[in-house]
Amino acid sequence: MAKIGVFWVIDGEKIDGYREPLESGESYGDTIQPTFDHFSYWKKLILRYPKLKLLEYDDTPRGRVVYNKKEKRFLILSSKEVLENKNLIKAISHFFEISGAPKLVWDEHYEINRPPTEGDRS
Repeated sequence: MAKIGVFWVIDGEKIDGYREPLESGESYGDTIQPTFDHFSYWKKLILRYPKLKLLEYDDTPRGRVVYNKKEKRFLILSSKEVLENKNLIKAISHFFEISGAPKLVWDEHYEINRPPTEGDRS
């Protein structure tokens, strides 16, 4: 049964995070949203991946899966990097048990702000 929730990309290819049945989500406008957010679930995730302990919850690629009641389809909200990776979209769909093609929605909120490196200076 398809689920909604929040996710992170672990080691560039694995998807992990919080998922829950659609029926237990919260209505927000035209969508059904998960009851946990990234900040709230981060402490549980780092127990499974201790190497993440030195990072903040928004220092690694992440996103969220919600359901749009009006469109009757799942939405994957994430960064450009994640949404352009077909293997990650397959892994996200598998993790959340989504059948069919979810709508991919770029959301700048999920972009990682990395400090510029020496080569980035203009």
